[in-house]
Amino acid sequence: MNKFLVSALLVVSSIASAQTKVTFAGSDTLAGALTDAIIAAGMDQQIQYIGGGSGNAEKNLLSGDQGIGPMSREVKPEIAAQLTARGINLTGHVVALDGIAMFVKDNNAVATLDVKTVARIYTCEFTKWEQIPGSGMKGDIKAYRRNDVSGTTDAFKHFTGLKSFGACVTVLNETADIAEATARDVQAIGYAGLSGKVAENRIVALSATAGAPSVLPTTATIRDFSYPFARKLYVYEVTGARTANETELQLMSYITDRSFMDPIVQAHEFITID
Repeated sequence: MNKFLVSALLVVSSIASAQTKVTFAGSDTLAGALTDAIIAAGMDQQIQYIGGGSGNAEKNLLSGDQGIGPMSREVKPEIAAQLTARGINLTGHVVALDGIAMFVKDNNAVATLDVKTVARIYTCEFTKWEQIPGSGMKGDIKAYRRNDVSGTTDAFKHFTGLKSFGACVTVLNETADIAEATARDVQAIGYAGLSGKVAENRIVALSATAGAPSVLPTTATIRDFSYPFARKLYVYEVTGARTANETELQLMSYITDRSFMDPIVQAHEFITID
């Protein structure tokens, strides 16, 4: 066979394979763990995780574009209600536990924050480090947050009671962006899942109220939810009038197998359920 024809056939085959690969969106927090799970399951030629935020998982579950949805928060009640009205059931599988951490640069002097102070930073009531009790810092606070499709943002707003962010807060799209900003700038503060920890940033201990004991996100404090920003991480699955496709179901058989999944979530700094 002509070598040029062989090359052309290989290109066509590669394109066809890419076109039939299943893609699904969801929590950016879970992107690394789920990508590794797909590879470990030997399914990387069949399915690809594209992240993008928990809101995208909800949107695609509702539209029928995907049958499984990774989310770093619980599904919104109105989304579940719309699916139920169509005869579609939604089951949330808890795959790991996580804490939303407040990150600062490693040489930032702030030791602890209470939840109300965090909220005041993100509404821009506090814009200077000298306004933060015991910070030992001066100058502008550079507050960073995840975008509005992020389940981490939804959970952060729930924990702090925020309705909206102040104009002083800068939006970043991914956990890695928060990690980079807080590792680079001593004036910076940002929230992200625990996977946002890198060599040159650190996690600030949190207290539920001013004067209460400050808590770091550890295995124990996340499992017993004494850490104020502890949360569950889910992969939702549709059943009933509509079900996940064969490839999604095959992947779910791995994701729900704790002997398979637990080592992966631990490798990504998440906490196993027990």
